[in-house]
This record gives sequence, C-alpha cells and structure tokens, in this order.
Amino acid sequence: AVLTRAGRRLLVASREVIDRAMALERVAAELRDGWESELHVVVDGALPMSAVTRCVRRFADPAVPTCLRVDVEYQEGVIDRFDGAPADLGLVLGFDGDGDEEGYDCTPLAPLDLVLVAAPSHPLATGPVTPESRAGHAELVVRDSSPRFAMAPKTSFMGSRNVVFLSDFHSKRIALVDAAGYGWIPRHFVADDLALDRLVLLDTEPNSWTYHPQIIVKEGATLGRGGQLFLETLQAEIAP
Repeated sequence: AVLTRAGRRLLVASREVIDRAMALERVAAELRDGWESELHVVVDGALPMSAVTRCVRRFADPAVPTCLRVDVEYQEGVIDRFDGAPADLGLVLGFDGDGDEEGYDCTPLAPLDLVLVAAPSHPLATGPVTPESRAGHAELVVRDSSPRFAMAPKTSFMGSRNVVFLSDFHSKRIALVDAAGYGWIPRHFVADDLALDRLVLLDTEPNSWTYHPQIIVKEGATLGRGGQLFLETLQAEIAP
C-alpha cells in the first residue's frame, strides 16, 4: 500500500511536469509568432474609456494569446506606474513642449478638451467668476494617484480654500451635477449634461483647456503583435 501511494504521487508529479512543459512550449510558440505573453497598459483616467474597453474586447478573442493588463491612473500616477511596473504602453495627457519626451517614443492622439463647470443652481453659475467669488466654494479635484501624494495631496488648481478630492471623474461628475462644488472635467464626461443644462460653463477666463494626449513606449522599445493590435484598435477609435 505504501508503494502504491508513492507510485500515485510520482504519477501526479510527472503529469504536473508534463503539463508545465507543454505550457512552456505553447508560450514559446506564441513568442515565436510575435505574440507577447502579457501586455501591460497604463491609461490616464481622463481619456475616453470606451476606446480602451474596445481594446479589451479584442483581447478576449481566443485567437489572441496575449494576456492584457490595464491600469487606470491619474496625473503623475500614470508615469509613475508606467515606469515602475514597468509597463509596455502608456496613454498620457501629453508632455510639455514639442516632440518626444526624453526617454519615451510618443504617438499623438486626438486632443482632449477640459471645461470648467458647475450646476446651474450653484452660486458661481449666476454671474462672472472672480478669484474672490470662488475662494469660498468647494473645488472638486480628482486625486493624483501617484503614491507621492498619498499623504500630502496637491494643492487645488484654482486656489480655493475648500477642496474635495475624488477618486475618479465619474464621481466628480456626480458631485458637479449635485451642485457640491465646481471644477475642471473632460468635456466627453459632461457633453450631455451641458446640452441638457444640468451643468454650465463658468463665466471666467479660461473656462476651457486643451490637452494633447499621447501613446508612449520606452524609447527604442519594440512592440509585439499584442502591442500592435492594441495600438491599431485604439487609434481606430481616437485617431488624431
């Protein structure tokens, strides 16, 4: 009986070794065909997520062997995650200046407009907005997801004394519509709200701002078939 149990354990162990060897052979075959075993993408949450979810659906195809991982970050947290992971692709709001940022190869995406808004019932929506008039009202801000700001968040964009930090733009939109404060938000999040007068542009300059998002990879990096598939799908949705 002891020998039988030992023989069974040996048989199970042998099967596990064979299964692992076969899995490694499959991975090796996929890599030979140009597919990465995993593609890691970091996305700024200000960008249209519908384009990213279409990419996710493409990778759900059984014919695509690459495993896709997507992290959504905000502001400086995007680059921190991209560099720290490290990730293969990043979708950022754009670097200052012209051309590629040092250390990255950049591909432009469509411009992204932000607007400064509040609900019609908010006190700031009734007339011209000045630094003095807005100082006492809550500014709604999406928290920078970089660990560097976990204990000491950035100061407000507009200099308000009262700042409410939120985790994402969906939460921010709800707070804006509920007249909890005012703030900047990508136009695509609130296009319907502006059209239906649930939100209004504030009467101040500037009340709109344009970013120039980019796809980034490490300088000189070469993407496999999974990375190329992600790029092709994404660019078809939000081409410049």
